[in-house]
Amino acid sequence: MKKITIKDVAKQAGVSIGTVSRVFNGYTDIGEATKQKVLRIADELEYTPNLSARSLSSKKKRNIALLLNNLELNNKANLSMDILSGVYQYTQETDFEFFLIPITTEQQKEKSLQKFLNERDISGAVIQGLKTDDPYIKEIEKSSIPIVLVDIEIAGDHVGSVSVDNEQAAYEAVEHLLSLGHEHIALMNGRKEAKVTVNREAGYRKALKERQIEVRQELIQYANFSEDIAQMMALDLLKNYPDLTAFFCASDIMAIGVMKAIKETGKTIPEDISVVGFDDITLAQYLTPPLSTVTQNMKDIGYQAATLLSRFILNEEIERQHIFVPHVLTIRETTTERKTKSGALR
Repeated sequence: MKKITIKDVAKQAGVSIGTVSRVFNGYTDIGEATKQKVLRIADELEYTPNLSARSLSSKKKRNIALLLNNLELNNKANLSMDILSGVYQYTQETDFEFFLIPITTEQQKEKSLQKFLNERDISGAVIQGLKTDDPYIKEIEKSSIPIVLVDIEIAGDHVGSVSVDNEQAAYEAVEHLLSLGHEHIALMNGRKEAKVTVNREAGYRKALKERQIEVRQELIQYANFSEDIAQMMALDLLKNYPDLTAFFCASDIMAIGVMKAIKETGKTIPEDISVVGFDDITLAQYLTPPLSTVTQNMKDIGYQAATLLSRFILNEEIERQHIFVPHVLTIRETTTERKTKSGALR
């Protein structure tokens, strides 16, 4: 059986090969009647356009990449995979092609972002995991390729970002502890170079200052989002600062380490020490006791990031270049009122 080509469709429809090509590549300067005629004849002839040829010939590429920087797989939580799921779902619902590209800080030093994406014929990228000192940060500001960042905001004509309001979410978490009578609250924070670390610390400080409570720098620790480091640092804090009654942790993984440390010292949660985490990973509700935490929908963040990116690519009007996805403070069983000196709850 003869393979049907674009020439056959053009001949049958009475139009040029270029017109058929423009129909299948999504150009908008083709009349609706002509477009429908070409599509109908292509369907009758059972013609299937070559996807790679479409990509090469199209002036409007449809390739979206998700770049995951310094990807770390964790069997207890993997927020990157949730983001991947959201971006991938968007591409499945549209005519965009999806590419997953893990990158490292070292790769950023070796090749510019523009060159990295152009070599792969990428029309726009969602990037997750960038730190404030990564090489691509300055380049993104001037990028001519649309970029949408997760959890970090950068000014630029072709740059957008999607996240929860990390400062506000942290503020609400700490305010919850303050409302229960806790005044000596430790902050177990992430990497200093991560924007979420900066924003969540800002929320912590804001909540304390509004209550006119001193921000004690010694109670702010940076555990690099590591369970083991958080456990070690929490043990040190509990040993040296017996007035501590609560921890706010900038990730659930670090909260797990803190909870281990509390139990290791013989204290109980939440009667002696209250704990609030951040992320609401699946494991959080199954811990003993179940963890109070900030819930953020990483799949929705990925989906919204891909949606915003597509609008940049298609040159659509964009009202906001930064999108806040809603968050919720989920109260479970790791927080309670602070004990008074007599041992009773406040």
